[in-house]
Amino acid sequence: MSAREMVLLKQLGLAALLLAPGTALASAPALTPVQVFDLYAQVIVHGDAAAQATLARYLDSENGTALTAALAGASHLDEAPELADWPKAAAALRKRQASVHCATHSVRHPQTDSADVDYRCGLPDLSALLPVYRQHRVPFNGPHPPQMASELATAYTQMIAVAPDRERTITVSFKRDHDGGAWHVQNPTPLMSRLADAFLPFFEWNEHLPDEDR
Repeated sequence: MSAREMVLLKQLGLAALLLAPGTALASAPALTPVQVFDLYAQVIVHGDAAAQATLARYLDSENGTALTAALAGASHLDEAPELADWPKAAAALRKRQASVHCATHSVRHPQTDSADVDYRCGLPDLSALLPVYRQHRVPFNGPHPPQMASELATAYTQMIAVAPDRERTITVSFKRDHDGGAWHVQNPTPLMSRLADAFLPFFEWNEHLPDEDR
């Protein structure tokens, strides 16, 4: 796990919840593994309230509600500091995010009680924004919260609405108890970080612009 992924887990309060043993509660809803994996995606990508409630009941433990709420926090991309002064950009992001389709594509079982799930997700490709970003980079290392310049915010608001989808395959690992219990996500950050980087690629671009090697 990268340092950035660990920071993301800590910010969302997930690190302790993922490690905490749960105490079984009332009977959980009967779901197929694929239905469970899709619920995780709905919670992480969309913060879907119905999926969150169903997943919490399925996890059937005292920390299930807290865990699903923390997972849903990853969907709040419109609250990123880059968008703090740009409500139109945040609204455009929310609208585009609502249209994202992310579902289980394939499942591999390295062991009986573990699963590597490949999600197929259609996420926006904002590479056309690069010429503007080269001129108006978001300062992540300064003394103030990172924010977009007005020129970048205007271009972003327009681009996020019309940028083409790019299909991405994202692998997330799950594990369940040996007695055939609930499937628990081991590390949700591959899906969380790819979602964040697709909608808000500026941190990643500051590290390495995609067209620098051309």
